[in-house]
Amino acid sequence: MANSNSITNFKKGFNGGTRSNRFEVKIVDGWPGMPPATNDTTFKIVATQFPIAQVNTITIPYRGRPVNYAGDRQYSPWSITVYDDSNTNNLWKSFNRWKELMDGHKTHVSQDYTHRTLQKKWEIYQYDMNGAIIRHVQLQKCWPSVVSQIDLNMSSTDLVSFTVQMVFDKINYVKGI
Repeated sequence: MANSNSITNFKKGFNGGTRSNRFEVKIVDGWPGMPPATNDTTFKIVATQFPIAQVNTITIPYRGRPVNYAGDRQYSPWSITVYDDSNTNNLWKSFNRWKELMDGHKTHVSQDYTHRTLQKKWEIYQYDMNGAIIRHVQLQKCWPSVVSQIDLNMSSTDLVSFTVQMVFDKINYVKGI
């Protein structure tokens, strides 16, 4: 009888695993409020994760015992960490401009009250070691709810990054789920 816990059996059943640094995030519809010529939707995201989709529970007591049913689906805010840059489309400035279009800081006026042009589709791709897509997720009607501060420190030699919390209305699992 062969040893089922042998290293040989483990290696046969292990396909190399996935790597957390093989991913890409894109804005499909482009940045809101920017002319197409300057509307670069490729930028460096340092870290993110696949968003959480939670099905809440409805608990109904029946003869002294809880009976659980599936409730409404709820999406938690999606966080991304972005490298700050100094190009034409400065990202910290672009995310804040997007928030300004949603609800003006001084005027409290939205540039598109229906938000049809301000809520964008984002896509998250995870790749294998050869560049093939393992997972592909689309987030519908995304917009930034929080753009974090940028920390400044004279003794730091690290690249500057900041986080953005995006909210969205729906997830489409295109591949891998």
